[in-house]
Amino acid sequence: MLEIIPDLPDHVLGLRATGTVTADDYAAVLVPELERMLAAHRRVRLLYVLADGFDSYTRGAAWEDAKVGMRHFTSFERAAVVTDVDWIETGVKAFGFVMPGDVRVFDRDDLDKARAWVSEPLSSGALEFELIEDEGILILAPRGPLEAGDFERMAGVLDPWLDDGHRLNGLVIDAEHFPGWDDLRGLMSHVRFVKDHQRRVRRVAFVSDDRLLHAVPSIAGRFVSAEVQSFAEEELDDAVTWVRQASAG
Repeated sequence: MLEIIPDLPDHVLGLRATGTVTADDYAAVLVPELERMLAAHRRVRLLYVLADGFDSYTRGAAWEDAKVGMRHFTSFERAAVVTDVDWIETGVKAFGFVMPGDVRVFDRDDLDKARAWVSEPLSSGALEFELIEDEGILILAPRGPLEAGDFERMAGVLDPWLDDGHRLNGLVIDAEHFPGWDDLRGLMSHVRFVKDHQRRVRRVAFVSDDRLLHAVPSIAGRFVSAEVQSFAEEELDDAVTWVRQASAG
Protein backbone atom coordinates (compact mmCIF):
# COMPACT_ATOMS: atom_id res chain seq x y z
CA MET A 1 0.00 0.00 0.00
CA LEU A 2 1.14 3.55 -0.73
CA GLU A 3 -0.01 6.58 1.19
CA ILE A 4 0.83 10.28 0.99
CA ILE A 5 3.00 11.74 3.75
CA PRO A 6 1.43 15.04 4.85
CA ASP A 7 2.98 18.30 6.09
CA LEU A 8 5.79 18.58 3.52
CA PRO A 9 6.65 21.60 1.35
CA ASP A 10 4.40 21.86 -1.69
CA HIS A 11 7.22 20.80 -4.05
CA VAL A 12 8.03 17.64 -2.06
CA LEU A 13 6.10 14.44 -2.76
CA GLY A 14 6.10 12.18 0.28
CA LEU A 15 5.15 8.50 -0.02
CA ARG A 16 5.03 5.79 2.63
CA ALA A 17 5.03 2.14 1.51
CA THR A 18 3.67 -0.61 3.75
CA GLY A 19 2.67 -4.22 3.15
CA THR A 20 2.62 -5.15 -0.55
CA VAL A 21 2.76 -2.32 -3.10
CA THR A 22 0.67 -3.01 -6.21
CA ALA A 23 0.17 -1.42 -9.62
CA ASP A 24 -3.17 -0.09 -8.36
CA ASP A 25 -1.31 1.84 -5.66
CA TYR A 26 0.70 3.62 -8.34
CA ALA A 27 -2.40 4.37 -10.40
CA ALA A 28 -4.50 5.59 -7.48
CA VAL A 29 -1.90 7.35 -5.31
CA LEU A 30 1.50 8.11 -6.87
CA VAL A 31 0.63 9.08 -10.45
CA PRO A 32 -2.25 11.52 -9.70
CA GLU A 33 -0.29 13.26 -6.94
CA LEU A 34 2.87 13.51 -9.02
CA GLU A 35 1.01 14.92 -12.03
CA ARG A 36 -0.80 17.41 -9.79
CA MET A 37 2.52 18.66 -8.40
CA LEU A 38 4.19 18.81 -11.83
CA ALA A 39 1.35 21.03 -13.04
CA ALA A 40 2.51 23.58 -10.47
CA HIS A 41 6.28 22.90 -10.36
CA ARG A 42 8.68 22.16 -13.18
CA ARG A 43 10.66 19.80 -10.93
CA VAL A 44 9.74 18.18 -7.63
CA ARG A 45 11.44 16.29 -4.85
CA LEU A 46 10.60 12.86 -3.47
CA LEU A 47 10.62 11.46 0.05
CA TYR A 48 10.02 7.72 -0.26
CA VAL A 49 9.71 5.84 3.03
CA LEU A 50 9.60 2.05 3.15
CA ALA A 51 8.02 1.77 6.58
CA ASP A 52 8.20 -0.99 9.15
CA GLY A 53 5.94 -3.71 7.77
CA PHE A 54 6.83 -3.15 4.11
CA ASP A 55 6.81 -6.53 2.41
CA SER A 56 7.33 -6.39 -1.36
CA TYR A 57 6.30 -5.05 -4.77
CA THR A 58 4.12 -7.01 -7.14
CA ARG A 59 5.38 -7.44 -10.71
CA GLY A 60 2.80 -4.94 -11.86
CA ALA A 61 4.04 -2.39 -9.35
CA ALA A 62 7.63 -2.88 -10.48
CA TRP A 63 6.55 -2.25 -14.07
CA GLU A 64 4.59 0.86 -13.09
CA ASP A 65 7.62 2.10 -11.14
CA ALA A 66 9.76 1.72 -14.26
CA LYS A 67 7.19 3.52 -16.43
CA VAL A 68 6.88 6.43 -14.00
CA GLY A 69 10.67 6.65 -13.82
CA MET A 70 11.05 6.73 -17.61
CA ARG A 71 8.20 9.18 -18.16
CA HIS A 72 9.38 11.60 -15.47
CA PHE A 73 13.11 10.89 -15.60
CA THR A 74 14.10 14.56 -15.40
CA SER A 75 11.26 15.68 -13.11
CA PHE A 76 12.97 14.94 -9.78
CA GLU A 77 15.71 17.22 -8.51
CA ARG A 78 16.14 15.30 -5.25
CA ALA A 79 15.01 11.95 -3.91
CA ALA A 80 15.44 10.63 -0.38
CA VAL A 81 14.80 6.88 0.05
CA VAL A 82 14.29 5.79 3.64
CA THR A 83 14.68 2.06 4.17
CA ASP A 84 16.30 -0.71 6.15
CA VAL A 85 15.67 -3.22 3.34
CA ASP A 86 19.12 -4.30 2.19
CA TRP A 87 18.35 -5.08 -1.45
CA ILE A 88 16.59 -1.77 -2.00
CA GLU A 89 19.37 0.18 -0.29
CA THR A 90 21.98 -1.59 -2.43
CA GLY A 91 20.02 -1.01 -5.63
CA VAL A 92 19.49 2.69 -5.01
CA LYS A 93 23.16 3.21 -4.19
CA ALA A 94 24.24 1.23 -7.24
CA PHE A 95 22.04 3.00 -9.78
CA GLY A 96 21.25 6.36 -8.17
CA PHE A 97 24.20 8.02 -9.91
CA VAL A 98 22.46 7.78 -13.31
CA MET A 99 19.54 9.89 -12.11
CA PRO A 100 19.54 13.56 -13.15
CA GLY A 101 18.81 14.68 -9.59
CA ASP A 102 20.52 13.94 -6.30
CA VAL A 103 19.50 10.60 -4.73
CA ARG A 104 20.38 9.55 -1.19
CA VAL A 105 19.50 6.60 1.04
CA PHE A 106 18.71 7.00 4.73
CA ASP A 107 18.09 4.43 7.46
CA ARG A 108 14.61 4.48 8.99
CA ASP A 109 16.08 5.89 12.19
CA ASP A 110 17.22 8.90 10.13
CA LEU A 111 13.78 9.80 8.78
CA ASP A 112 13.99 13.32 10.24
CA LYS A 113 17.33 13.87 8.49
CA ALA A 114 15.87 12.64 5.21
CA ARG A 115 12.88 14.95 5.55
CA ALA A 116 15.11 17.92 6.32
CA TRP A 117 17.50 17.16 3.45
CA VAL A 118 14.82 16.73 0.81
CA SER A 119 13.10 19.95 1.96
CA GLU A 120 16.11 22.27 2.16
CA PRO A 121 16.84 24.91 -0.50
CA LEU A 122 19.35 23.90 -3.16
CA SER A 123 22.84 25.33 -2.95
CA SER A 124 23.26 28.60 -4.83
CA GLY A 125 26.15 26.82 -6.53
CA ALA A 126 29.19 28.21 -8.28
CA LEU A 127 27.61 29.20 -11.59
CA GLU A 128 26.44 32.77 -12.02
CA PHE A 129 24.17 33.36 -15.00
CA GLU A 130 22.04 36.09 -16.56
CA LEU A 131 19.42 35.70 -19.28
CA ILE A 132 19.01 38.91 -21.30
CA GLU A 133 15.58 38.10 -22.65
CA ASP A 134 15.08 40.97 -25.10
CA GLU A 135 18.37 40.14 -26.85
CA GLY A 136 18.27 36.37 -26.48
CA ILE A 137 21.66 36.18 -24.77
CA LEU A 138 22.65 33.95 -21.86
CA ILE A 139 25.82 34.93 -19.99
CA LEU A 140 27.49 32.31 -17.79
CA ALA A 141 30.24 32.95 -15.25
CA PRO A 142 31.48 29.80 -13.47
CA ARG A 143 33.24 30.65 -10.20
CA GLY A 144 34.11 27.15 -9.03
CA PRO A 145 33.54 23.44 -9.75
CA LEU A 146 30.16 22.95 -11.42
CA GLU A 147 27.38 21.13 -9.55
CA ALA A 148 24.27 19.34 -10.78
CA GLY A 149 22.20 22.02 -9.05
CA ASP A 150 23.81 24.71 -11.22
CA PHE A 151 22.24 23.24 -14.34
CA GLU A 152 18.92 22.64 -12.59
CA ARG A 153 18.75 26.31 -11.56
CA MET A 154 19.70 27.50 -15.03
CA ALA A 155 17.20 25.19 -16.76
CA GLY A 156 14.49 26.44 -14.40
CA VAL A 157 14.99 29.97 -15.78
CA LEU A 158 15.88 29.17 -19.37
CA ASP A 159 13.47 26.38 -20.33
CA PRO A 160 10.18 28.24 -19.67
CA TRP A 161 11.50 31.11 -21.78
CA LEU A 162 12.47 28.76 -24.59
CA ASP A 163 9.13 26.96 -24.35
CA ASP A 164 7.42 30.29 -25.06
CA GLY A 165 8.94 30.17 -28.55
CA HIS A 166 12.17 32.09 -28.01
CA ARG A 167 15.59 31.03 -29.25
CA LEU A 168 19.00 31.91 -27.90
CA ASN A 169 20.96 34.16 -30.22
CA GLY A 170 24.06 33.55 -28.19
CA LEU A 171 25.71 32.04 -25.16
CA VAL A 172 28.66 33.85 -23.58
CA ILE A 173 30.84 31.82 -21.17
CA ASP A 174 33.06 34.15 -19.15
CA ALA A 175 35.55 31.92 -17.32
CA GLU A 176 38.96 32.76 -15.90
CA HIS A 177 39.81 29.07 -16.23
CA PHE A 178 38.06 25.73 -16.73
CA PRO A 179 36.47 25.01 -13.32
CA GLY A 180 35.80 21.28 -13.69
CA TRP A 181 32.92 19.56 -11.91
CA ASP A 182 32.15 19.02 -8.26
CA ASP A 183 31.39 15.32 -8.84
CA LEU A 184 30.22 12.83 -11.46
CA ARG A 185 26.63 14.02 -11.13
CA GLY A 186 27.75 17.54 -12.03
CA LEU A 187 29.50 16.23 -15.15
CA MET A 188 26.47 14.18 -16.23
CA SER A 189 24.12 17.12 -15.66
CA HIS A 190 26.40 19.30 -17.77
CA VAL A 191 26.40 16.76 -20.60
CA ARG A 192 22.61 16.45 -20.49
CA PHE A 193 22.17 20.22 -20.46
CA VAL A 194 24.34 20.64 -23.55
CA LYS A 195 22.58 17.76 -25.33
CA ASP A 196 19.13 19.18 -24.60
CA HIS A 197 19.94 22.79 -25.56
CA GLN A 198 22.72 22.84 -28.13
CA ARG A 199 20.33 23.01 -31.12
CA ARG A 200 18.55 26.03 -29.64
CA VAL A 201 21.52 28.41 -29.58
CA ARG A 202 23.06 30.10 -32.63
CA ARG A 203 26.43 31.30 -31.33
CA VAL A 204 28.67 30.40 -28.38
CA ALA A 205 31.50 32.67 -27.24
CA PHE A 206 34.21 31.53 -24.78
CA VAL A 207 35.81 34.46 -22.98
CA SER A 208 39.00 33.39 -21.21
CA ASP A 209 42.76 33.47 -21.24
CA ASP A 210 42.84 29.78 -20.33
CA ARG A 211 44.57 27.72 -23.05
CA LEU A 212 42.19 24.81 -22.58
CA LEU A 213 39.11 26.96 -23.13
CA HIS A 214 40.69 28.60 -26.15
CA ALA A 215 40.95 25.13 -27.71
CA VAL A 216 37.25 24.39 -27.17
CA PRO A 217 35.89 26.12 -30.33
CA SER A 218 37.95 23.96 -32.69
CA ILE A 219 36.71 20.82 -30.92
CA ALA A 220 33.12 21.83 -30.16
CA GLY A 221 32.50 22.98 -33.72
CA ARG A 222 32.52 19.33 -34.81
CA PHE A 223 29.77 18.31 -32.39
CA VAL A 224 27.36 21.25 -32.07
CA SER A 225 25.34 23.16 -34.64
CA ALA A 226 26.13 26.59 -33.19
CA GLU A 227 28.98 28.85 -34.30
CA VAL A 228 31.70 28.78 -31.63
CA GLN A 229 34.45 31.36 -31.14
CA SER A 230 36.96 32.24 -28.42
CA PHE A 231 37.82 35.70 -27.06
CA ALA A 232 40.49 36.98 -24.69
CA GLU A 233 39.45 37.97 -21.18
CA GLU A 234 39.56 41.69 -22.02
CA GLU A 235 37.28 41.11 -25.03
CA LEU A 236 34.05 40.39 -23.16
CA ASP A 237 32.23 43.30 -24.84
CA ASP A 238 33.36 42.05 -28.25
CA ALA A 239 32.05 38.58 -27.42
CA VAL A 240 28.64 39.96 -26.43
CA THR A 241 28.52 42.02 -29.63
CA TRP A 242 29.40 38.97 -31.71
CA VAL A 243 26.65 36.78 -30.25
CA ARG A 244 24.19 39.67 -30.48
CA GLN A 245 24.79 39.83 -34.22
CA ALA A 246 23.35 36.32 -34.57
CA SER A 247 19.88 37.86 -34.44
CA ALA A 248 20.60 39.59 -37.75
CA GLY A 249 21.56 36.32 -39.43
